[in-house]
Amino acid sequence: SVPDAEVERLKREFPDVDVVRARSKAELRAAIPEAEILFAWAPGEELMATAERLRWLHSPAAGVGAFLTSSLKRRNVVVTNSRGVHAVSISEHTMGMLVALARRFRAAVMEQIQSGMNRDSWYVGSGVPQELCGKTLGIFGYGAIGREVARRALAFGMRVIAVRRHPEHTPQWEADVLEALGLPAEEPRLHALLGPDQFERLLAESDAIVVTAPLTAETEGIFNEWAFAHMKRGAWFVNVARGKIARECDLAAALKSGMLGGAALDVFETEPLPRSSEHY
Repeated sequence: SVPDAEVERLKREFPDVDVVRARSKAELRAAIPEAEILFAWAPGEELMATAERLRWLHSPAAGVGAFLTSSLKRRNVVVTNSRGVHAVSISEHTMGMLVALARRFRAAVMEQIQSGMNRDSWYVGSGVPQELCGKTLGIFGYGAIGREVARRALAFGMRVIAVRRHPEHTPQWEADVLEALGLPAEEPRLHALLGPDQFERLLAESDAIVVTAPLTAETEGIFNEWAFAHMKRGAWFVNVARGKIARECDLAAALKSGMLGGAALDVFETEPLPRSSEHY
């Protein structure tokens, strides 16, 4: 939710605007019929159908697909997003997950809790902690977040390749937006920028794959049984984009079989994650 201090700041800076904070679905349902501007996570068709006065909808995320309900499409509503706002925080989060996978932090903590640390066991078999340096990172979706993941991975000594919808076009970043977000203007030095038709190459070459793409008709379910089977055996899979880009049942099967070496998921097909899920 939006911090109290930021809500008060909005009220101070825009005294002519009536700022209403909805702390629950019920409060949002009561406020949305009178709202002309809405800043919220996707409220769904049921609520959007009642937003008759809405003129401007802003998404806290980069993607807006979940906001484009049938009711919204029928109206002349301006839709904006938060492209780039999360680039630093999510890219740092991503690197944290990659380090955790490589250095086996979860296993280390569990072993320490259960039986104390047996250092000898860490240097036997396939469970030896690894280094990111020298490994190939594949990024599926090269937007603002993917760009900053690449920059940080390169600092770790990784070889970085990425898939982008239109690799033939040089990525265009608004200079004022980069400045406002504190992002550097210079581009990360990728080993290769690939198109969607080279998806199989991304799978085959990557020691770890990070998903930072939007959810579209083309990307939904693209990481499925076939994709996981074509990844390097023991590779890691990280998803910080949208849960439905990966088929969770196929991912679970790939992890159980040892085809994949590990996964770190920030998003799921069903959110919040049900306790019955294999990933819980």
